[in-house]
Amino acid sequence: MTRQLASPGSRTPMARLTAATVVGNAIEFYDFNVYGTLTAVVFGRLFFSAEDPVLGTFLAFTTFAVGFLARPIGGIVFGHFGDRIGRKPMLVASLLTMGIATMLMGLLPTYAQVGALAPVLLVLLRFVQGLGIGGEWGGAITLMMESAPERRRGIFGSAVQTGSGLGIMLSTGVVTLLFVLLTPEQIDAWGWRIPLLFSVVLVAVGLIIRSKIEESPAFREREAVAAPPRVPVFETLRKHWRMVLVAIGMYISVAAFGFTQGVFFVSYLVNQMQIAPATATLANLVAAAGYLLATLLGGWLSDRIGRTRAYLVGAVLILIAPFLMFGIGATGSVPLILAVMPVVGALGGVAYGAQAALFFELFPARVRYTGISLGFQIAAVLGGGLTPLIAASLTEATGTTTSVSIYLGALTALMIVCTLVAPRVIRREAAHEPSAVREPVEGSAV
Repeated sequence: MTRQLASPGSRTPMARLTAATVVGNAIEFYDFNVYGTLTAVVFGRLFFSAEDPVLGTFLAFTTFAVGFLARPIGGIVFGHFGDRIGRKPMLVASLLTMGIATMLMGLLPTYAQVGALAPVLLVLLRFVQGLGIGGEWGGAITLMMESAPERRRGIFGSAVQTGSGLGIMLSTGVVTLLFVLLTPEQIDAWGWRIPLLFSVVLVAVGLIIRSKIEESPAFREREAVAAPPRVPVFETLRKHWRMVLVAIGMYISVAAFGFTQGVFFVSYLVNQMQIAPATATLANLVAAAGYLLATLLGGWLSDRIGRTRAYLVGAVLILIAPFLMFGIGATGSVPLILAVMPVVGALGGVAYGAQAALFFELFPARVRYTGISLGFQIAAVLGGGLTPLIAASLTEATGTTTSVSIYLGALTALMIVCTLVAPRVIRREAAHEPSAVREPVEGSAV
């Protein structure tokens, strides 16, 4: 196959399209995850309870979950217009939504300054953040996959997925640097605002890059021959509700492990193992580096051995990851934690890399933005948003993190079952509606 420099039917070079989706995705995940990192080490005492650190952290994790509850709503709203008027405009809108909310978060007064109004405003802006990121992933994946060469969808899709890893690394790196350069008093007084206000610069860069890409050629071709769905979410839930449920089950474990490692484990190291916040966030940073590399490996594998097989390989690796992570965390050995966390991150990254192309092939083009957004974002609520809270509750109730690893193992078993069931659901839907054409799920029986 000759190297394709531009997406089919479009003048946008694939390199520019990849940059636009990766950079935008990275910025949105930076904004969303910098909140998560600050929640683990700062927000509990600044916005909730300085007298009771455990209660403050618990309440902060509750507001962390609020952003996830907004994600399916964002997926529906942005998916509605993305399936009706185009992918590109919604990617610009989601980036603006996220950036404005994060900037305003950096300007908020704390509990000591305005009392109960502070957490109320924080929760409101966290909800807006959730709306923004709810529309990002589905749009970025749909635009990239509809433009990429068919046999290389896996690697191009995993490139988009690296945006989240880059965003996590950037947010964690910025927070870690602050803890190195500033005193705890300076962090509490004003330093925590810096990573949030830095979003203004990132969003400006993202908007410039995204303004230079064109609409998906597949969307333009569909627009020329058929009217768009009047209400995409209704059509998706009426005709493809089984696939939405399967997609939720396929992703929930990936999300749960990612946010257990990225949020709860950081809090565990700081509050339970008495490890310095800068060291704990550094452990998260090196884990994100391993996750990033494994994401590309997962995309490459999905092109080589098929989407389903690559995703199942990733599921098996996720079964191992939490036991390894909490095992090295319980030692309290900083050198060991920093040495092993890249491996832990890599174990969680393979499935995420294979996911983009796989999810793209689960839904027909007519409602693809909405369909993959619903599956991904509802799973993010159940798996990602609630998991730090569930993990904290399980650890408090049982006195051990083994209960958290078992919980993640149960979610991974569900992931495996749903991945194996997906080809059958596609065949069932195709039999009832042959016009709902979608790409084959490579590596499956379809």
